[in-house]
Amino acid sequence: MKKYIIVIITIVVSVLSCTNDFEETNANPNQPEEVSSDLLLSTVISTVANRAAQSGWDRGNIVGQLTAKINFTGFDRYEWGSESGLWNEYYGILPEIDLILKASLQKETRNTSYEGMALILRSYVFSILTDNWGNIPFSEAIDGQNNNFTPKYDNQQEIYTAILLDLKKAEEQLAIGQPILGGDVLYGGDLEKWRKLANSLRLRYLLRISNKVDVSSEMKEIVDSGVFITTNADNAAVSYPATTQIDSWPISTGRIGGFDEHRLSETSETILKQFNDQRLSKWFQPTDNPDDDPNLFVGLTNGLSEDNASTFNGGASNVSRINQSFFYDSPNSVKAAIIQAAEVHFIIAEAAQRGWITADAKTSYENGVRLSFEYWEVNQDINTYLAQAGVAYDDKLETIITQKWLASFLVGFEAWYDFRRTGLPSAIVPGPDNVNGDRVPVRFLYPDSEQTLNNESYEQAVSQMGGNDINIKGWWEN
Repeated sequence: MKKYIIVIITIVVSVLSCTNDFEETNANPNQPEEVSSDLLLSTVISTVANRAAQSGWDRGNIVGQLTAKINFTGFDRYEWGSESGLWNEYYGILPEIDLILKASLQKETRNTSYEGMALILRSYVFSILTDNWGNIPFSEAIDGQNNNFTPKYDNQQEIYTAILLDLKKAEEQLAIGQPILGGDVLYGGDLEKWRKLANSLRLRYLLRISNKVDVSSEMKEIVDSGVFITTNADNAAVSYPATTQIDSWPISTGRIGGFDEHRLSETSETILKQFNDQRLSKWFQPTDNPDDDPNLFVGLTNGLSEDNASTFNGGASNVSRINQSFFYDSPNSVKAAIIQAAEVHFIIAEAAQRGWITADAKTSYENGVRLSFEYWEVNQDINTYLAQAGVAYDDKLETIITQKWLASFLVGFEAWYDFRRTGLPSAIVPGPDNVNGDRVPVRFLYPDSEQTLNNESYEQAVSQMGGNDINIKGWWEN
């Protein structure tokens, strides 16, 4: 009997031992269960920066009337839908940001620098989501891992309050200076530049909500610190590789017909020509008509129907295309910009012009203009340019915003956000064939999937906002 018991015990122990070792024995060392923060960080940075550049090309430049559509003109006419692809891409990247954040907070992998970077990227993503749709899932946005697949919608004021607190915390955590292991395809591990990015985004968002909140003390604190983006070397802009592969400037890998849908806008043509602004020939090219002056630039009226756009000025060859050699033939000429030094200086100029801070508005404004020309490598006598009527600083908000608008070329939706906040530049008016009652829209519709899969939260959000309409203003606009 004892022999039988010993045999049975031996078998049981053997089985349990094999079971305990099974997971370790069968683990694939080349497929780790947890992806490290450095690998996640590079993916997140590339994704959000690339999306900013593409959004600027496909949507931001159009609604801001820096460019116009000659084919497939629906968006230019304000035939707007949900832009669900944009919604899904940004919400799709949030779990990866959350993984970086959680890893940075664990005792074994504690890293305040990764925490700061994750907070910055999360704040940036949420700012776009709320600015484009209004009330959105925020506090419960990635609770799917806790089996919450119907997150509530938070209001925009609460979201902005949290974003600004997170950016302040991010700058403080980055100031600790803990080195990172890698993955920083934006600044190469330069934590000081990340601190500048955190504060520059704070300035952007403080200005955004300035019609609703007194932002003067916070803006003064940041400006007085000197920790913000001041030169193009500090720009939050990701370079594309010099290849024609999938990770290059995406417009250069698309079909030429899609590229040709975008043309010089009559709105930007008028202002660029008025100021003899050589960014005109950097961004656009003369008409293709061999009978035209080889230096002739002609802009297209925004918001035309398909028929009217295709026959405008006698046909497509008589309207200036976007500069093909720079924006299509070269896979790495363009950078994917999140925020540039020019914008930061224009923000400071406006804050000073409004009396919120004690900086020199004229100097900040002129720095913004200079930095935009430098960024686009435009060789023009900048002093002569700045001395012109309409460009020379005159203490008027429209002068500042007009130059900021030009400098926002390809920077996501920034021109649209500023127009919604200020109504400037006044040259932006709905096109003659618009289908939105001669109003520039202020948001996108919620995706249909939200109505289907998260109906209760969706209905509550729609009720709070006053409808799901492209003309329903958000909190900072009302």
